[in-house]
Parts: sequence; structure tokens; C-alpha cells
Amino acid sequence: MRNNFLLKLSIKAFLFLSIFSIISCIPQKKLRYLQQMESSIADTNMANKKPTSTYRIQSKDELYIKVNSLNPKTYDFFNGGVSNSNLGTNNNDISLYLNSYTVNDSGFIQLPVVGKVEIKGLTINEAAARLEESLQRFLTEVSVTVKLSGFNITLLGEVKHPGRHTAYVSQMNVLEALALAGDMTPYGNRQKVFLIREEKGKEQIYFLNLLDRNLIHSNNFNLLPNDIIYVEPLDAKTWGFETFPYNIIFSSLTTFIALMALILQLKK
Repeated sequence: MRNNFLLKLSIKAFLFLSIFSIISCIPQKKLRYLQQMESSIADTNMANKKPTSTYRIQSKDELYIKVNSLNPKTYDFFNGGVSNSNLGTNNNDISLYLNSYTVNDSGFIQLPVVGKVEIKGLTINEAAARLEESLQRFLTEVSVTVKLSGFNITLLGEVKHPGRHTAYVSQMNVLEALALAGDMTPYGNRQKVFLIREEKGKEQIYFLNLLDRNLIHSNNFNLLPNDIIYVEPLDAKTWGFETFPYNIIFSSLTTFIALMALILQLKK
């Protein structure tokens, strides 16, 4: 009688843990990006608009500006004596930061000799042309190169490497940003990703559904420098399934069932 009770108890425990593990598993459908979906919550206000492909300079952007001149003194004066070879050292990030210009809240940068130049709202090429035009009023035989010092993105929540990340590119989309952080964890909610962006001095929040392939047609698929991405956890993470000791429980249960089977066999 006791042997039957132990056997039934073992079977019930095994079935309970099996069902529990199946429930706690995350379906593959919730892990695949850019699926074909009938409806989407992703950026519904802009879903029918063509994405903006050309980035326009915003306040707080860090710009690397290089003034090219045949006159070495002019070159050194405007570039702080920093050559391209110096920017290739281990202090690359520091050199770029120290030799960059910050666009202020009014959209201006302060250039030596020239003074304030408004470049907010311009493309990178348009900004270079405006700076070159301003310099040519004082100097001859000069040209200007303008680039973003770095595309800064902050990723938080269910990503493998949260924090502030910098990419040396002129444009980045949300998938490329996630790649910088090592992608989402399996417990990241891909259907509701928060995009926090400053617009006209105020923080705006957009919701992106990364499971919906229509996202690539949204303006918010392409990010702006200093955007913040927050990936909230799935309910499975909230309920503690992530840290549930499956291996230990199943190992102990397997050992227990094997021991019970051995005892029953010996008593026959």
C-alpha cells in the first residue's frame, strides 16, 4: 500500500513539474522579429508616412568639425593641432569629444573667428556648406568636413548589455541599436518597446512592436542620437520563471523516482 502511494506521488510530482515547465516556456512566436501581422501598436500615428532617411542636426548633438586648409597654421588653429593619425590612437573617444562642437539649445555652435553659426535643422552636408561659406569670409582656400562625433543611444531593461552605447555612424535603426547591446534577453517584451525621445524640449514616448514587419515603414524605426530604448520584461520574468531551478528540481525528482523504482523492485 505504501509503495503504491509513493509511486503515485512521484508520478504526480513529475506531471506537475512537466506542465509547469511547459507553461513557463516562451513561445518562439514571441521571439521572432518583424513578422507578418494583421494589426500593430507600433507607432500608429506615423505608420503611413515614408521614413525619414536623412538626419538633421539637433540641439545637444556633438559634431566633429575639421577645417581643411593649405596653410598649416590655419589648419592647426581650427583643429587644435589634432591630426587624423592622433584620432586613431587608444584615446579615440576622448580625442573626438575634446575636439567636437556641441550644438546649443538655440541651434548654434561657436566657431573660432567666425563666431556663432546656426546649423540646427540642417543635414550634415548642408552644415558643412554653411560653415565653409562662413569661413570663406575671413580665409581663403578652406573646406570643411562635418561628421557626428558619435551616435549615442541608451538601452535599458531586458537587453544583454544595458547602458549608453556609441556607434560611429551617421544613421542607426532600432535593430542595429539592440545589436550594440547584444540583443534582447529571451524575457524581453518585443511587442512593447519604449522609445523615449526629446522633441521640442519635452520627452515623448513611442511604443514599438518589433514583432511587426510594418515597423520598418515607420519614422521611428530609424533612431535619433540620444534616444533611449527601454525593453520591459515579459510576465514570465515577473513571475520569477527566469530563476526557477528547473535543473535541480528535475534532477532530484529523477533520482527520487529511480530510487523508488529500485526499492519496489527489491521488495518483489
